[in-house]
Amino acid sequence: MPDRELIARLLEENEEFRVLREEHLEFERRIEELKKKKPQNNNTYFEIETLKKKKLKGKDKMEVILTKYR
Repeated sequence: MPDRELIARLLEENEEFRVLREEHLEFERRIEELKKKKPQNNNTYFEIETLKKKKLKGKDKMEVILTKYR
């Protein structure tokens, strides 16, 4: 099964995967929002970096779930 189909299936059937995906998209949206903010200060930079780490951690968890279903 191609990854797109598997992801679509997991979004429907796996609550943990769905929550991780929603968080991932929200982190991405917030990062883009903060990048547009001018001027960027140290707090903004720190928040962006923190969100990037959370986003990556969630992506790693999604990959573990995908691997189980492949």
